[in-house]
Amino acid sequence: MPMIDIVASAGTFPESNEATLLERTTACLLQWEKVAGIPLATANTGAFLNVLPRGRVAAGGKPDRVVRVQILTPAKGLTQEQRAGITAGISDIVGELAAEPGLRDRTWVLFHEAVDGGWGIAGRAYTNAELGDAVRASAATLRR
Repeated sequence: MPMIDIVASAGTFPESNEATLLERTTACLLQWEKVAGIPLATANTGAFLNVLPRGRVAAGGKPDRVVRVQILTPAKGLTQEQRAGITAGISDIVGELAAEPGLRDRTWVLFHEAVDGGWGIAGRAYTNAELGDAVRASAATLRR
């Protein structure tokens, strides 16, 4: 299951938009992963907003308003087309919900892949194959 970490300085997002940011970035990722609506995938896709004090986020060594979004997925879980779609979608969401609309152009989306067996859910470390089987089984229950 993917994880989303968003890092931004205080004031980047109005407090009233923070929950919406997490909800919409999660929906974007699930849509591009083609697992939206699958209960196991939805319930185990975490999104975290890390708000740092002003001056603790920099670009070029100087304080700046930039946003870093880090996406963790199973190894080889995304195609380049999916990564491009996620990057564009999340950058659009950040630009829309930030107090500064031009921030879309200063949003960095980084992709990382978990090693096989690197997914711990409910006290168990799943391999990528086991995780895929669990998601497919969860989707199959929806079709019944």
